Amino acid sequence: MHAVCFANPPLVMAGHLHMPASLQPGVRYPAIVCVHPSGGVKEQTAGLYAARLAEAGFIALAFDASYQGESGGEPRQLENPYARVEDISAAVDYLTTLEWVDSGRIGVMGICAGGGYAAHAAMMDTRIQAIGTVSAVNYGQMYRQGWENSAKPQECLALRDLAMAARTAEANGEAIQYLPTTPERPEDAPHPDLAEAFDYYRTDRARHGNAPSKLPTRSLAQLVTYDAFSKVELFLTQPLLVIAGSDAGTRWMSEALHQRAASQEKELLIVEGGTHIGMYDLPHLVEAAMDRLAPFYKTHL
Repeated sequence: MHAVCFANPPLVMAGHLHMPASLQPGVRYPAIVCVHPSGGVKEQTAGLYAARLAEAGFIALAFDASYQGESGGEPRQLENPYARVEDISAAVDYLTTLEWVDSGRIGVMGICAGGGYAAHAAMMDTRIQAIGTVSAVNYGQMYRQGWENSAKPQECLALRDLAMAARTAEANGEAIQYLPTTPERPEDAPHPDLAEAFDYYRTDRARHGNAPSKLPTRSLAQLVTYDAFSKVELFLTQPLLVIAGSDAGTRWMSEALHQRAASQEKELLIVEGGTHIGMYDLPHLVEAAMDRLAPFYKTHL
């Protein structure tokens, strides 16, 4: 694994480039962009999957999103869905410049919100030849309809107002306002998946200093109005592999992506006993995902 930087004007992005153990001189390899969840960093689940894909013979790039981790941008931790999508194309740009990469064989793999962003990017960026998702979340839809599709969309209008109030306060000299992205105590979690998110992001299981589990309040306005899956029936045409845990509250979003995508070659894998967060790092669940991801990319890249 090599620490790398690449341009995403006007920002500089930080990534980890995971390479197959033995590169053959003069050979160009297929490459995969690995996209982390909202609030995550390259050292967590995206890096884990990138390392496993490298073991399977691919070049894999895990990177920190704009405004997050070691990548540039202010305010810190901004979760701008449109920037997140552009990040993916910037990562593809970078891969096309590498002598070891076959620029005609580039795929994308996203986890959680990264899966939604990956789908959105693939609809625009036809250099992406195949897309895989794990625990995919359409982040805007999650804010509108809830983790388990049980919320009333009208309730999110208050979040839009909250975001605009924060922008006004900050424009008038107040400090940037932040909100937690994961429960600060496990007993505060409204769903078992979110209690597991506390365990993943806030304990030694996967805690990282560059992933503080917060976002600027102003992000809410962009998130609640965003739809990662808009027009997938027309524009998402690449081969698609969607993976979700059977016990994930977000499983419905993965199923919707699979059902709606225009892809002629598409597959849905439901991993028995898998939870939303468990698919990030639990060895037997990651193994189940990789058992399908590796052959999928070998076929389509």
